[in-house]
Amino acid sequence: MPQNRIEADLFCVVCEKDTPHEITYKNEQISQITCKECNIQIQINQEFVNNHFKEDFVKRVLSKPTRMTAEMEADLSIFLKSLPSRVISKPYRVYKEYKEK
Repeated sequence: MPQNRIEADLFCVVCEKDTPHEITYKNEQISQITCKECNIQIQINQEFVNNHFKEDFVKRVLSKPTRMTAEMEADLSIFLKSLPSRVISKPYRVYKEYKEK
């Protein structure tokens, strides 16, 4: 089973601040997220996720870190300019899309 690991700064609910995390992928899906400061681990049960959520929606959510990294690498200034409005509007857009399907 192929595994990849990347690091990202994420908000840790235990540390109550942004901390470095290690994200482990198995077969191109997130399988585990570990805070590198307090070592809390979150296991992602892909079978549960696939059984309870729409497949395309889940794939998009789980691939978001990779897609955002690609956007940053392509043009950092455009990415940074669009980020504030995206952060504000994204929760509503996700909710609206999920309810419509």
